[in-house]
Amino acid sequence: MSEYRLTQEIIALSIAKTWDKARFEWKLDHVYYEDEPDTCLCGHFPIIEICVLLNEQNGKTATVGNCCVKKFIGLPSDKIFQAIRRVRYDYTKALNKETIAHAYQHNWINNWERDFYFDTMRKKTIL
Repeated sequence: MSEYRLTQEIIALSIAKTWDKARFEWKLDHVYYEDEPDTCLCGHFPIIEICVLLNEQNGKTATVGNCCVKKFIGLPSDKIFQAIRRVRYDYTKALNKETIAHAYQHNWINNWERDFYFDTMRKKTIL
């Protein structure tokens, strides 16, 4: 994984021209699993846990691996992927607070659903 390459690619897609400023233009837009391995902006191959970042200043997107998002940009994608894996293998398991917050920020769930998830996520059984 090349930290230098990732930072240069992100800066090139940003309005700011320094890493310290450019990194704050980006937010985690969405995550998904890829059936066919992809390549991260840092050059790492293969990646299957894909994170799509959105630049809030200019609307550009960047596709990076889960490790780069966590290590260099500091977004909670690893927690979101943990929750997805857990629920994918056992639908009775609860999501975590990072995943619930991400879903709420994207208006995928409403206030009531968010509050319900937070109230029930620590319970032993949901069903």
